[in-house]
Amino acid sequence: MVKVVNRGFSMNKGSREEPSITRVAQAAGVSLGTVSRVMNGAKSVNPDLRARVQCAAREIGFVHRTPTRRLGIVVGRRNPLLPVGYTHIMTALIDEFAYARGMAVEQFDVANLERAWDSGIAAVIGIVFDDAMLKLRGLPNLPVLSINHPMAELGVHSVYTDHLEQGMMAAQHLLDRGHERVAFLGGLRGEWGVEQRLAGYRAAMSAYGLACDPAWVRFSDDEPVYDIVQRWTKIGVTGILNFSEDVVAETLHVLSNVLRKRIGEDISTITLEDVPLYQYFTPPQTVVRQPLREMARLAVEHALRLAENGVSAASETVDICLRAELVERDSVGRPPVAEATCQGQDAQSDDVKNVRLQKSQSGRQKAGMQGGASRKKKAAFV
Repeated sequence: MVKVVNRGFSMNKGSREEPSITRVAQAAGVSLGTVSRVMNGAKSVNPDLRARVQCAAREIGFVHRTPTRRLGIVVGRRNPLLPVGYTHIMTALIDEFAYARGMAVEQFDVANLERAWDSGIAAVIGIVFDDAMLKLRGLPNLPVLSINHPMAELGVHSVYTDHLEQGMMAAQHLLDRGHERVAFLGGLRGEWGVEQRLAGYRAAMSAYGLACDPAWVRFSDDEPVYDIVQRWTKIGVTGILNFSEDVVAETLHVLSNVLRKRIGEDISTITLEDVPLYQYFTPPQTVVRQPLREMARLAVEHALRLAENGVSAASETVDICLRAELVERDSVGRPPVAEATCQGQDAQSDDVKNVRLQKSQSGRQKAGMQGGASRKKKAAFV
């Protein structure tokens, strides 16, 4: 506990003496060197002594103009009602890794990119879903790195996951369990990540010899979730790739509590991101898990390395592609019709069953071959 003692240096309108490091030292009863070490964040200072100096500085109104350089985080579209969403998680992880390296963090959105012009910003990491980061590309001595929106070909360092493979992997998981009427729910139409996952979903369907009904592909930014989900249940959709982060919970709510569907039995769902909350849903959600922590670590490591070594020292543009994984829980089962058919003794001949099995195996092989190139690490480590 820190006891603040008023030593007669409190700020008021009648005070003529400006706050200074000398006054802080006098108020705290320490040397100028100790105040300097505290203000510059030296870890060798005793915690109680540090608190005494900081309290004295506040008491007299002294503000340290620190020359410490900062790591800028640029954020794009985000939902303030999702405190555990993708953008919030990534910013928290970047902040953690930056702090561990002794670097302060300043966060601003794409509408305030001019803040990156401040020479105190050592490097910028963008969690942006469009090409806004290109506006910072020409700033001198400023490494610019994009997360989950690859722009290495445009000269912006990039760390991202293979979104095409994610769509393919999730769709294949449903197809392997007998689902043939699989729907895709995306967020904002046209975003790189959404379009890549959609392409992966379509590739998996094609590999299994299944056509994609246009009615099975919808975007939550275009129409209400209830309208989308209700229409899908009416036309016989049995599996959903719940890939619009902003409406994950709403989608599951509509299915379970409004339409009274038993997830994992009447209809199956695969959700994007392994937010801890999802494992406590009823039933626990099967998810596509991106390595968010590793992405944040690599982004901070490379951004600060470039800042320390000088942008011009980089021989190649950082272009790191990571893989995601599917975490199986209880939200995926067999489609109701397929389950009923399997229980019937004469519902299907052995020949028909063999044809279906061969089709499934062929689909897995084709999907795997198409996904192979995307799994390769398109990385140029600096």
